Amino acid sequence: MEQKNPGTRLAALLEARAIKAGEWRLREFAIGADVFAPQSEMPPVCVLKSGLVKLYYLVAEGDQWTKSYIIDAGVFGPTSASAQVTQFGASALEDCAIGQISLAWLGQQLQQDEQLSEALSDFQNWLFERKRKREEDLLCLSAEDRYLNFLNCEPELAERLEQREIASFLRVTPVALSRIRKRLKQDRKIPA
Repeated sequence: MEQKNPGTRLAALLEARAIKAGEWRLREFAIGADVFAPQSEMPPVCVLKSGLVKLYYLVAEGDQWTKSYIIDAGVFGPTSASAQVTQFGASALEDCAIGQISLAWLGQQLQQDEQLSEALSDFQNWLFERKRKREEDLLCLSAEDRYLNFLNCEPELAERLEQREIASFLRVTPVALSRIRKRLKQDRKIPA
C-alpha cells in the first residue's frame, strides 16, 4: 500500500493559516469545470476540500496526458514562483470545493513558518517519490501489471474513476483496458 499523502497535512495547515490571515477564498467547481487550464498565468495555490481533480498536460497532438489525481484533500497549483505560466491544467472530475490562496502569500508564509515549510518539504518529497514510481511503472511494467498495481495502491480512486480515465492514466486504450479486465476476471485475479 502507498504511503499516506502528506498533502493532507499541508492542506490543513494552509487552510488554517490562510483563513486566519484573510487570504482564503473557497470556490465550488462543477463536474467537468476547469479549475485552471494549461498555460494559465500563475493560477492560485489550490487546496482541495472535497471532490476529485485531475491534473493533466496537453501533448503536442492535442491529447491529454494525465499527470495525477487528487481525491478529497490535497494541494496543487503552480510549482514555481518564477515560472510565467503553469504547463499543466486541472479539471474537476466530480463537484469540488477548493480553497484558493495566492502564491505570493504562500511564499511569504514559508519564510516565516517553520511548521508550514516542513509540511511542504514532506509533501514535495512524497510527490517526487510518487512521480519516480509512476515513471518506473510506465517504463518497466506490463499494462496488466500497471492495472493490478493501480487497483492495489489506489482502491478508492479506482472506484471513483471512469474506465476511460483509468485507461488514460495507465497509458492504454479503453479497449485494451477492457481486454485486460476481462482476462484478469477469467483468471480470478480481480473480482468478476
